[in-house]
Amino acid sequence: MDKKLYYILGTVFIVTSGILYSLERFISYFAWIGQMNANTGSFPTYPDLPSLFTNIFVPTFIIIGVILFVLGCKKHNKM
Repeated sequence: MDKKLYYILGTVFIVTSGILYSLERFISYFAWIGQMNANTGSFPTYPDLPSLFTNIFVPTFIIIGVILFVLGCKKHNKM
């Protein structure tokens, strides 16, 4: 594969992991707002936000993206 392809795939994997993590946080805030609007009288003060390792795909995609960047750098240095 070409070094440019490694960089593009690495970027895609890292951006995808960021999008997944942001969506999880958005859903958590949305559910928290729903609890506040339910008029039950009690709701948590702060939402239960997911950590980076809650969804296994987020760290996996970050690791794959970094590995692809490293492979692209190694390919760049060989030529």
